[in-house]
Amino acid sequence: MKSGARRFVLGVEGLTALVTGASALAAIVSFLVLWLVVSDARTTLESASYSRAEYISQALGIRPTQSSLESIVSSSIPGGAVRAVAVIFDDSEILTYPTITMNDLETADQIAYTSAYGYRVVLLMEMPSVLGEKTVILLMFAIFAVALTVTAVMVPSFLRRTVLDPLRSILGEADRIQSGSGSNAKAADASFRKLVDLLGERDVQLEQMRLEALNRAEAAESRSGAVLEALGSSVIVIDSLGNPSQWNRQASDIFRIGSSIEESRLAAHLAPYLNKGVTEWDGEESGRIFRFKVTMGENGERIVLVTDVTAPVMLERRLAEESALADLGALSGGVAHEIGNALCALDGFLDLLGRGGDSERIEGILKEAGMELDSARKIVEAFRNLAHQNSIESVTQTHSVAEIIREICESRSVSCSFSKTDIPADHVSIPGGDVLVTRIMENLLSNALKFSPESSVEVTVTDSSSEHAFIFKVQDRGQGLPDPPEQVFRPMYTTAQNQEGMGLGLTITRRLVRAMGGSITAANRKDGGSVFTVIIPHLESS
Repeated sequence: MKSGARRFVLGVEGLTALVTGASALAAIVSFLVLWLVVSDARTTLESASYSRAEYISQALGIRPTQSSLESIVSSSIPGGAVRAVAVIFDDSEILTYPTITMNDLETADQIAYTSAYGYRVVLLMEMPSVLGEKTVILLMFAIFAVALTVTAVMVPSFLRRTVLDPLRSILGEADRIQSGSGSNAKAADASFRKLVDLLGERDVQLEQMRLEALNRAEAAESRSGAVLEALGSSVIVIDSLGNPSQWNRQASDIFRIGSSIEESRLAAHLAPYLNKGVTEWDGEESGRIFRFKVTMGENGERIVLVTDVTAPVMLERRLAEESALADLGALSGGVAHEIGNALCALDGFLDLLGRGGDSERIEGILKEAGMELDSARKIVEAFRNLAHQNSIESVTQTHSVAEIIREICESRSVSCSFSKTDIPADHVSIPGGDVLVTRIMENLLSNALKFSPESSVEVTVTDSSSEHAFIFKVQDRGQGLPDPPEQVFRPMYTTAQNQEGMGLGLTITRRLVRAMGGSITAANRKDGGSVFTVIIPHLESS
């Protein structure tokens, strides 16, 4: 950089340092002058007060009294920064005017004079605030002086970093680009104008590039949004705190995102999986089965892809169930055949035994055995229907079914309630028969009583014309059902800890209900326990 430019920069530095230094010096001098003036005024006031105390002592004489004290000082006190006068004797006797407390005497500023007669005259002072030891004006001047001093020290350095060094660099650059451009102010001004024009052109080019990039970003965002909306799956972006930050329309429709309650519920559902680093799992929402798949994004974000897999999952379950039921049907058919043969033989032997028996006791036993054989034949027949039929051709009246359910509940000591909605008792039929209904109720009640006491099991029966169906529910207060509850209908599934049974009761129950043209569902109660609902349509509506 040329000497002219160097002198210009040095001149700016020197002038700035001179101005700030002079300001700091002026503030310091003002503070010192004010301090000296205040100190002198305080000294003068204290000296005058001491003289006043001496005068009062001489006027009081050898033995001051309260009346003589008042007559001497009442005309001038309080006044002259003196708020009260106290005369203190050696025997601790105190005369004051005006009356003051001991606390005032101990805490107030004092000017004391010891009389030649042995007592002390004490003036209680009330200094003007401007003469106080902690006067605000002195404090403000001190702070101002310190601030200016700090500024005088720091401004040159700050100015050098933020203005002068860049200016020195620019002048040197101007001189490098065009020889002599930094040698003096006029040459530097011309060079700066050219530089400013060039920077203006560059600004225009940068603005055009920025607009083009913005348009491309908006187009890409629009395409991404269109792709997300066109997806059949839901997409949810989870921020680093675990809260939903962005989502597409499908996610909003399924999870009702938009309210703080639903967003918190969704975050609570995802948190256990995200915290454990699980990247894929299945879950149920609003009766649908969804597959969640997580992909890591930037800044701790995670993108969750949610796909509705209800149809394929339900198809897989149905195929597995049908396969198991087919095997179960074949087994049931074989078992029914073998048991049927044994029952026929047993029936023959009982018949022969009955022909030769003349005892009433034997006849009673044979009669009971015959009844049990008839019941066993009916159960075997039901197994055959399970193995070979997908529908029931027999018909029964709803009032007969309700009576059967009532008798079963009474035998089990279970609470049962009935309701009808405008249906004549003898004119409504449903598919099925007494044996099937008994089997269904026995299975449901046995399952409920395994996990809860008799007093907490409830059965409700409704014969509804509005729904055109015969409906009964079995509710308990047990441990509840697994998630999803429908898996309890799978063959060989059991939740009993002691592994009682083979896990076929509910499977057979659903098979029988479906054969009657109805449906059965399992669900958890809000206040604990489970509820099984059986709906069998009226024949008129089916």
